[in-house]
Amino acid sequence: MSRSVAPPALVSDQRFLPTEKKAAALVLGAAFMLLADTSIVNVAIPSLQRGLGASVPDVQLVVAGYVVAYAVILITGGRLGDLYGRRRMFMIGAASFTLASLACGLAQSPGELIASRVWQGLSASVLYPQVIATLHIAVSAERRGRAFALLGAVVSGATIAGPIIAGLLIAANVAGLQWRPIFLINVPVGVVLVALAPRMVPAQKGLRLRLDYAGSLTVVLLLVALLVPLTIGRDQGWPLWGWLLLMCTPVLLAVFLWLESALERQGRFPLLRPGLWTDPAFRLALALYLVYFSAVVPFFLYFSITIQYGLGYGALATAVAMAPYAVGSTITSLWSARIVSRFNAPRTILAGCVVCAVGSACMIAAIDWNSSGRNFGWVMAPTMVFTGLGLGLVLGPLLNFVLARVRNDDSGAVSGVLSTAQQLGSSLGVAVIGLAFFRDFRGDLTALRYPALRIDMMLGLVVVVTAFVLASALVWLIARRNRADRDSPAS
Repeated sequence: MSRSVAPPALVSDQRFLPTEKKAAALVLGAAFMLLADTSIVNVAIPSLQRGLGASVPDVQLVVAGYVVAYAVILITGGRLGDLYGRRRMFMIGAASFTLASLACGLAQSPGELIASRVWQGLSASVLYPQVIATLHIAVSAERRGRAFALLGAVVSGATIAGPIIAGLLIAANVAGLQWRPIFLINVPVGVVLVALAPRMVPAQKGLRLRLDYAGSLTVVLLLVALLVPLTIGRDQGWPLWGWLLLMCTPVLLAVFLWLESALERQGRFPLLRPGLWTDPAFRLALALYLVYFSAVVPFFLYFSITIQYGLGYGALATAVAMAPYAVGSTITSLWSARIVSRFNAPRTILAGCVVCAVGSACMIAAIDWNSSGRNFGWVMAPTMVFTGLGLGLVLGPLLNFVLARVRNDDSGAVSGVLSTAQQLGSSLGVAVIGLAFFRDFRGDLTALRYPALRIDMMLGLVVVVTAFVLASALVWLIARRNRADRDSPAS
């Protein structure tokens, strides 16, 4: 309570210490590279098809291979940082990601590119939890909100920067390499990250305990069984094997929880402590990650399809059309720490979810009004900036709010859990919105035209609005729980 009456100079001084600034700069640079790569392929689909002779299923596997591989070992990747040190795992992840990016850029067939993208995703799942955990450990509590606000700005900026970078590189056709530079550009960045990590990422002694191999394997199988059908099931016509995998998920979840409880009872170190689930705010925050991001990432995918295939936008024009979203989110991300200090985290996150819901509803109205598709990017820009403002109020504050309740020796694993929930939500959103977007579609994407895609995009946005409304309800429950905890006699 004494912090609230501290002198203004102490409260407002959020300047990083030199060691904090170095660590934050390096890990945020790594985060930018990883997150840009999740969206960099979206605008490169036509170029990939021409350059490699890739079919639509091939391109879908290029996207899905990264997403699934990235998600399935995020929890294990986070725990590896807890056990063996963040700096070490940061360097291993960065080096592996750099080599995988080189393999992507040199791929000579769709199969080689798909395999290299899977490698990229596995490397990212080791590297990204170290980014979050390093910010949580290396930056002091009074400046941590600002650090996560900057991470929120990186998340939103990289999501759009990826397509913009891809558009510029493909349009320039550097050395006649077409789409290849969108992966090769990671190589010098990765080399710099590995070279600077020993001096800029603080050393931290690991727990020197054995990894929970049984739990790690079980959670990988669980996530594969859940993500693979969600990611490629619709495009395969929802085959029987997909439904069988989905039916296995509750069994695998039960086995995982039993294994973790058994390890904790034995005094050993589980992959994910069952005690974490006793915190209602943590459970609600996890559900919020799942629901909220089911609306965010899929929007960019289907918006890109609409304007590229329906209106003939090129890669660069597509990226520019999506940029207003990032502009709005970057603005509020940079200010989110100060907003939280004035209104608290749950209120700020709730305001962000409501703004996203209203902004997405306005997008439906704008698309409905613009029946011809003329000047589509300009028509959508105001609604996208407004929705982006809401996104920036959620990204940094939510992550900091959840991790503030977590022990340092759990920060890596919890970072992996939250990132996994984000990826699961994205995959779920792609699948659910895809049902609305492609409800009657069979055949080649090039056969689609704007009149049909306009209706599809509006139906997809109805799902987006619904997800944001549900996310708002979850935040309200978190705020209510937080208020009850604060007002209880034990506090």
